[in-house]
Amino acid sequence: CLLLHLIASYYSVILGVWNPKYNKVVYPYSKNDYTARTHEDYLKSAREAVKKSKGRKQVATDGIKGLSCLFKIFNYPCQIIFDYMHLVCLCHIPSVIHRWCQRISKSSIQDVDQRLKQLRTPHNIKVVFLESIQSVNLWKAKNSRLFVLYVGVPIMTNRLPTLLFSHFIIYSLAIKLLHTPQSEQDILLGERLLHYYCRTIANIYDSSMEIFSLHAHIHLGHQVRLHGGLAHTSAFAFESAIRYIKKSAHGSINIASQIAYWNNLRCTTQLKKFNLAETSLIDVREESKKHW
Repeated sequence: CLLLHLIASYYSVILGVWNPKYNKVVYPYSKNDYTARTHEDYLKSAREAVKKSKGRKQVATDGIKGLSCLFKIFNYPCQIIFDYMHLVCLCHIPSVIHRWCQRISKSSIQDVDQRLKQLRTPHNIKVVFLESIQSVNLWKAKNSRLFVLYVGVPIMTNRLPTLLFSHFIIYSLAIKLLHTPQSEQDILLGERLLHYYCRTIANIYDSSMEIFSLHAHIHLGHQVRLHGGLAHTSAFAFESAIRYIKKSAHGSINIASQIAYWNNLRCTTQLKKFNLAETSLIDVREESKKHW
C-alpha cells in the first residue's frame, strides 16, 4: 500500500508518497501545491509542534519540529535559498548520469570517458575528469558544474538515446539560463523548462526520480528573482576556504567551538605591520631663526 507523508517545503506544503517499490518517499509533480507559505505560517506550525511535543519526543507539524532562534533573524521562506552546488551538481546530475550508464553500451561509456579526459579547458577552469561516468558519485561538484553548463551536451551527442538526450538538453539549458540570467525573459524560460523537465521525468525514467531534490528545482526560478542568478548564491564561493577552516578542527566533538577558538586566537596574535607617520611637529629653533 502507499503511505502519505506531509512534508514541508520552503515555499509550500508537499504531499509526499511512500513508494514501497523504490523504498523511498516520492513527490509526484501532479501533487504539487503552489499555495505560497509565509513567515507567519512557519511560526504557527512551529508553535503547534511545540504544544504537541512531549519531553524528548518531537512531533512535526507541516514538517516543522519547533521554534528556532533563526526565526528572529531570517524571514522564512524568502530568505532561505537552495544551494545549486548540492541540489544540481552533487545530487541530480550524478543521479541522471547513473541512469544513463544503465541504458548505453560499455563502448559508449568508454568513449565518453575518453572524451572527458581529453578536455582542454581555459586556464581559469582547472577541472580534470579522473573518474569514469560509471563512478559519477566520486565526481567533485566542479566536475558536474562543468558538465551540466558547458560540455555535457556536446559530449553526449550521438551517445545517448534520442529521448534521454533531448530531455537532458532541456535541463542543461534551464540551469544555464538560471545560472547567470540576463533578463526576466531568461528566468521565465528557465523556470518553464524546469517545470516541463520535472513533469515528464517519470515518463523518461521512472517515478523513483521524483524525490524532494527534484521537486526543489521548480522553486529555483522564484529564488533567482529574489536573490539573483544561481552562480551568485551557491556554496562554490566557500569551497576554497573549507580546507583552511578544517585545519582548525580536530576529532568530531565541538567542531564549531574549536574553529571559533582558533580563529579568535589568530585575530588576537596576528599583528598588522604599519609604517610610522612622518613627523608633523614644528622645529621651534628654525622658526626663531626666521624672525631674526
